[in-house]
Amino acid sequence: MFICMLSQAIDRGENLTVLVDKTETLRSQAQDFKNKGTQMRRKLWYQNMKIKLVVFGILLLLILVIWLSICQGFDCTN
Repeated sequence: MFICMLSQAIDRGENLTVLVDKTETLRSQAQDFKNKGTQMRRKLWYQNMKIKLVVFGILLLLILVIWLSICQGFDCTN
């Protein structure tokens, strides 16, 4: 009887060790996922910002072309 209980306690200790290892692995994977998510968010933010800057530049160029065609130059006082 005592040997059976001792065996169960040892098995339970081994199971706890396996559970602790799995928990540590899961925590590590969660941290990696969080870091990759942050990297992806930054990458997409920069990509979005580049697109916005290109569109803004094209709009400024279009406004400049319209301004120059209406005023026949930079002096629009005539």
